[in-house]
Amino acid sequence: MSSPTLGAFSAPQMTSFDPAQLTHAEQYKLLAGSVIPRPIALVTTLGAHGPNAAPFSFFNVLGVEPPMLMFSVGMRAGSEKDTVRNLRELPEMVVHLVDEANSARMNLCSGQYPPTVNELELAGFQSVPSDLVRPPRIASCPVQFECALEQITPFGKVPYNLVIARVLRMHFRADVVNAAFHVDMRALDPVGRIAGPGMYTRVTDTFQLKSLL
Repeated sequence: MSSPTLGAFSAPQMTSFDPAQLTHAEQYKLLAGSVIPRPIALVTTLGAHGPNAAPFSFFNVLGVEPPMLMFSVGMRAGSEKDTVRNLRELPEMVVHLVDEANSARMNLCSGQYPPTVNELELAGFQSVPSDLVRPPRIASCPVQFECALEQITPFGKVPYNLVIARVLRMHFRADVVNAAFHVDMRALDPVGRIAGPGMYTRVTDTFQLKSLL
């Protein structure tokens, strides 16, 4: 039995690209400009020179039982960034979610600094001890995940390093989560990366579809 005809369909005109024919910068602009918004992981680690804090927007949840997070770390001037170097020395970290109130200080942590620079002090963040890991937590961030390193996997020509982290302890600001484990998005007030240098977005508008699960 044929499907009913709902009228002629006109496919939109598409512009297509072969990634193999694009430069690294061109691939990045297309991916980072279209896979949006991306949450931001502000990650603290600990190394030989002390604590480090760095933001990453190639970041998301990987799974549960156990809870797992992932983020991708590129190279800087042909060398591994302090975050990856520190994790190889001490496989522990704290992954923080960033709200608008902390966004300017988070941005200060994204600069190219020598390993001796403490980004927490540079950005004016107040740190507090973690419960289960040695890197410190950033007190003002609304969600803080203490994590153990599960694995670091290099990939690609650059290369990038895929960091998989196992969550050991979760800290939520009291107004962000309720007794039923529901997170209040408005209280969380997260920011995300979008296309363009230094461009971010707020989560200020939502809509709902019927769940089919």
